Amino acid sequence: MMPTQPAATPAPIHDIAGPVWIFPYPVWGVIGAGVLLLILLGIAVWFLRRKPGPRVLTARQRALNAIAAFRAKGAEADAYEFGVKVSDALRTYIRDQYGVDAVTRTSVEFLDVIRTNAVFTANEKAAISEFLESVDLMKFARQTAGVEEITQLLDIAARVVNGEQSAGAAK
Repeated sequence: MMPTQPAATPAPIHDIAGPVWIFPYPVWGVIGAGVLLLILLGIAVWFLRRKPGPRVLTARQRALNAIAAFRAKGAEADAYEFGVKVSDALRTYIRDQYGVDAVTRTSVEFLDVIRTNAVFTANEKAAISEFLESVDLMKFARQTAGVEEITQLLDIAARVVNGEQSAGAAK
């Protein structure tokens, strides 16, 4: 038989290092994702902290608020001041709601315009005519008005704004 040589002892291996960790994503991708995340976070914070703007009132709501303010003044209101302001409130409502220029026209001109306008019913036209006649007396003839007459005019204005059909329903 052949003589066997003893097995050689292996030399120690010192040049093999452990596994090397490699980042799985490119650095530019990580930086871009971080910037995008910060932008999205900033937008989210901005939307959450942002206060909603003032609520936009419709022409009807503005007119009803003005009528309620005049009604709250009640007997304290000067007839002339009342006539000017409540007439302006109703005329502004009609202009904004129906597109009829009521603010820059005289009462007679305005009544001529709405006479042929199909938007207003006959009762509404009569109520507007009665309202403008009474208010014009307060504004131009400086006629005094009692609490009852002021309340009646406010009721007429409220009915016109609310679009109620009967001009004499609350009398």
